[in-house]
Amino acid sequence: MEITDFLLSDYASVDNNGKFTLVGAGFTEIAAKQLPFVHPIMYIFIRLGVTQQDIGQNRLEFLIIGEKGQIFRAEMNVTVKGHSQRLKYIPITSQILNLKFNYPGEYDIELRINGKIHKCQTLSIKQILNKKT
Repeated sequence: MEITDFLLSDYASVDNNGKFTLVGAGFTEIAAKQLPFVHPIMYIFIRLGVTQQDIGQNRLEFLIIGEKGQIFRAEMNVTVKGHSQRLKYIPITSQILNLKFNYPGEYDIELRINGKIHKCQTLSIKQILNKKT
């Protein structure tokens, strides 16, 4: 199984034909006026390249881990059905609601397939300091 795309976005959807729509895709930084803060909604979009070797049940895990530990975890099963010998693509979206960030810094977003880390991305949380004039 190969991960061809792995993005954070403001919105993501996939239709029945595998066509996907992304809005505000590819962000890697969030600025907050105060911490802790709650980010109301974000999506994780991944597209998997699968072959005959991946047929069957596969376990996907998303983890968001900050300096002080894990703040989010989600799991899902992805079933790969038999298909031709060529590479097939499976787009997947996952919605994350009301994710709380207590501290500024770097947060690793890990994607694990069947328990093995396949991709990691960093999300930076920065606090905007109000300048007094």
